[in-house]
Amino acid sequence: MTALRKLGSKGYRLARSYSRPSHLVAIARQACGRRGRLRSDGDHLAATIAWLCRSQDVVGGSGSSSGYFFETGWGPPYPETTGYIIPTFLRYGDLCGDDAYVDRAVSLGDWEIDIQLASGAVRGGQGINDYPIVFNTGQVILGWCSLYRVTQEKRFLDAATDAANWLLAVQDADGKWRKHTFMDMPHAYHTRVAWSLLETHRLTADERFRGAAERNIAWTLSCARSNGWIERMGFTLEEPPLTHTIAYTLRGLLESSALLANNTGADAESLVMRAADKTLRHYELNKRTPEAVPGYLAASFKQDWQPAHTSSCLVGNAQIAILWLKIYERTKDARFLNGALKMLDHVKWTQDLSSHNPGIRGGIAGSYPIWGPYLRLAYPNWAAKFFADALMMQESLMKTLETGTSGDRA
Repeated sequence: MTALRKLGSKGYRLARSYSRPSHLVAIARQACGRRGRLRSDGDHLAATIAWLCRSQDVVGGSGSSSGYFFETGWGPPYPETTGYIIPTFLRYGDLCGDDAYVDRAVSLGDWEIDIQLASGAVRGGQGINDYPIVFNTGQVILGWCSLYRVTQEKRFLDAATDAANWLLAVQDADGKWRKHTFMDMPHAYHTRVAWSLLETHRLTADERFRGAAERNIAWTLSCARSNGWIERMGFTLEEPPLTHTIAYTLRGLLESSALLANNTGADAESLVMRAADKTLRHYELNKRTPEAVPGYLAASFKQDWQPAHTSSCLVGNAQIAILWLKIYERTKDARFLNGALKMLDHVKWTQDLSSHNPGIRGGIAGSYPIWGPYLRLAYPNWAAKFFADALMMQESLMKTLETGTSGDRA
């Protein structure tokens, strides 16, 4: 190892990525095309939740670590993703009847309050940084709102309201957010921020929040094409957007459509249906033979809904599965349910439930193969979060189909 250090810090980290046996095993499994053994959904969910618990414990309970990275190990706490892990713990605690997960969610929410900026905004980036980011603020609002509903603790609603007021203060007149954004540009995936404002409106009845959300949804609709494509869905204008940010955009539109319940909401839902149909068609047609299971969904798409990568984005896969399950819930179109079930099996096949490395065991990688371009050789906490949400929603819907009773919703 001393010899490796002589390579310099970058060379040392790169060597470390390939020197640990658990890393080599993870890479070799996928290089050989070996699939993991499918276990029960409960086993996969429990392993994912255990990984999320470790991501909180490794940073002393102060947020959730951004993930496990082959080069550097566990990352620092990540305010943005910590915010939307909160509802996952709350939902799992309700599912299994264990208040320990509610306690974890409360701890994460309190940490977010402790580091909230004086302006009400949420900090950007991994770790504790001094600059605010619009998207991060919206995601933590979702966490605080979910905590308030469960605990009725006013501090969570106060924090969400302060954050929502900041979002209004920095919003452009036409509804987009241009300042305090990633790459200093407006993004269509800010529909998830609009969704957070609508959730705050539900709890406060403050019409300013509803109006600001509707303006953002209207601006996003103005970016849509007739084929269901939406401009500015990606992190940059140059690169084709990942399924991760496509799903962010569509999920925000879908959730907002129900909360708006007006013409803008109806237009948003219609757009989601067109876009979701494109992703589903591409997925189902990606087969070697008509009888085969579809191949992995491409990591990113071009404006004509043609794939732009040969790798797959596992985070986006889990998010797309949630979107399809929600569409099935609304429309009863079985194509979306079947697609979601197959998509989640793809993610399960990549999950290692037996690794001796606690950063790998139960986690979900950013890419498949794991050396793909999105978060290469890493297990981000948001991948585990969305996969857990998808499994819980799948269980709820399957319970409804089998018994005719309703379950919990993601």
